Amino acid sequence: MTLYEELRREWERLRRKIMEEVDRMLYELEESMHYGWSPDGSLRPLYTVYDYPDRYTVLVDLAAADTSSLEVKATEDRLVIEARLEREIRFSDVYGTPLGREVKFRLYRHEIPLPPDADPSDIHVRIRPNKIVEIIIPKKRG
Repeated sequence: MTLYEELRREWERLRRKIMEEVDRMLYELEESMHYGWSPDGSLRPLYTVYDYPDRYTVLVDLAAADTSSLEVKATEDRLVIEARLEREIRFSDVYGTPLGREVKFRLYRHEIPLPPDADPSDIHVRIRPNKIVEIIIPKKRG
């Protein structure tokens, strides 16, 4: 292999890595701009995704949720989390404003896109203290 070919191959590898990072940053920016509620009566829970060499760990904060109603479903490209609230919460209770008093929240619901290397066929869900839900999604091998 010539020096030119080696440099070109390395340049292409770096370009792909940069594009992946830009895509990740744009996704995070888009996610942060979404509202945390929907007029259909659902709240979007706070969550964090940790990327480890062999798995993804998603921590979801379900404060005021009835964790016995928790449903976690995984498809090839999405993680769907849903849980009823212990009691109905009004918009004004959450956001401290009289606007939207008629909007009432009854559940948490959110869909989280999964990375292409996530293996949703073998997820593990655990409810930690303070209603923090830990979801472990292994990465595909090879």
